[in-house]
Amino acid sequence: MREPRLLDLARAAALPSWAALCGPADLFCAPRWLAVEQDKVGPWVPAAHGCLVAGADDRLTAGLTVLAFDRTVDDDTCRLDKMVRELPGARHLPPAELEDALLPSLMCGGWFNSTVLTRPGADAQEAAVARRGLIDKAVATARDQGGRAVFFPFLDADDTALRADLRRAGFCELPAPARHVLDSGHRDHETYLAALPSRRRVRIRKELRLFSEAGVVTGHSALDGSNVERVAALAHNLERKYEQTSTLGQLTEWFEAIAKHVPASVFTAELDGRLCAMSLWLHHEDRLYGFHAGFDYDIGRGLPMYSVVGYHLPIAHACSAPAVKVLEYGTSADHAKLLRGTRALPQLLAVKPLTPRTEAVLDAVASPAAG
Repeated sequence: MREPRLLDLARAAALPSWAALCGPADLFCAPRWLAVEQDKVGPWVPAAHGCLVAGADDRLTAGLTVLAFDRTVDDDTCRLDKMVRELPGARHLPPAELEDALLPSLMCGGWFNSTVLTRPGADAQEAAVARRGLIDKAVATARDQGGRAVFFPFLDADDTALRADLRRAGFCELPAPARHVLDSGHRDHETYLAALPSRRRVRIRKELRLFSEAGVVTGHSALDGSNVERVAALAHNLERKYEQTSTLGQLTEWFEAIAKHVPASVFTAELDGRLCAMSLWLHHEDRLYGFHAGFDYDIGRGLPMYSVVGYHLPIAHACSAPAVKVLEYGTSADHAKLLRGTRALPQLLAVKPLTPRTEAVLDAVASPAAG
């Protein structure tokens, strides 16, 4: 087998054998998303990125996306220091200390499902050797870039083989939020509702009734040039509410790139002809990925906007679309998602420190009493 090597995004995306590594749960490693990354727009632009591969170009055994993030990106979806800051063991540590100790850092495996991609049907021993080689290559790449840590932010807790290989390579495991998925194998929306406890059904029907009585008009359309600016404006409202530093221009360019490269749907709500809520979903194989939401809080004041455009409309669509089997709801808002019938998949944050200071900070987070 060839030694693991680093390819640029364009080279990896052009290889049919890279695409073959990516399954339904791997949108953010798939060629269509790598095309978005190549446009280098939006609030999540890394300082460097690429794809590590093992095997011959025409028959890759395994692959791993790598993205280097530093202080120029502010979002906690990308920044290791902000992920660690949310852990109970880090509450005694100043944010500036976490920044200095953990940035820059190399993120492995992408969002929603941080994993080492493996060719379906690959020999188990060959795949294990390739996986370990890619982990070691990721660590070497981070060192070459001057990184202070390497991390897998959303590691499947049930992937015992990858966890064992990461521990062997010196990674520690920290808590991470669960990943939520909703299976959409219902005949229609009413069948979905019937599967929920009665109290939840009553709550959902009340939310839908409030929308109807207020005269809200809901819709579903593709993300394209006709709506991207309005969708981005609502998303920017939400980002400002949570004190994100992304600009309207960044979000607009990002959504334009997504519309160009990834099939995407927008579920919307309008009141008196004015757009007041949206949720943006990306299509990949048999899945819809919840990617962003946005609201006009003045127009939709008092209405259950997030519940309707974030849950009821996408779920109703998925139930009526045989090609959609799963809705990927990502992390956070556990209670709200579980109420709507999602499954919570346990995850871990795996981190390898590359400097003594980084190691000391991670030890303090893992054992706050000793820190």
